[in-house]
Amino acid sequence: MSSTKKGLCALLAAVALAVVAGCATTESAPDGVPLKPGQGLLAMKIISNASARLSYQEYSSETNFGSRLAENFLGPKGAISIKPGDKYWVLPADAGEYMWSKIEMGNLFANLHTSNRFRVKPNTITYIGDIRISIDNRRFRFAARDGEAAMREHLKEAYPAYLKSMEFEKVMAEMRL
Repeated sequence: MSSTKKGLCALLAAVALAVVAGCATTESAPDGVPLKPGQGLLAMKIISNASARLSYQEYSSETNFGSRLAENFLGPKGAISIKPGDKYWVLPADAGEYMWSKIEMGNLFANLHTSNRFRVKPNTITYIGDIRISIDNRRFRFAARDGEAAMREHLKEAYPAYLKSMEFEKVMAEMRL
């Protein structure tokens, strides 16, 4: 095989690996596991009427073709696999500003508006709200509501070590389809 073909095969293998790695979904953190330097916890409750995948990426005011194409090839910063019902999520995340980028259900998907933002601070539990997702008749509805009291109770029961060692901050996510 020529060196050009070997190089092309290596490049394709690297792209395939990046795509597979980008498709990984995020799971809630076990309580008390040390975070990496510069990380915080993203806390939310997701209420949904259908199975879906909700993706987020680093915030960008750009919604151009290149930005969407990059996410499709390299994957989002993170994704959450949602099942019908409601579930609390406590996710380790690098500090920074993020945006919800896409919601997918089977072959249906919607690229989300760049105003869907939230910020994660280091060594902080950042509560961004109760995220309500409704999918019916090929339409997506997406909203955030304040359920801070219930989230604090959940953290006391399921994440006492994190709650004792980290600040808690409520910063409601901006939501818009």
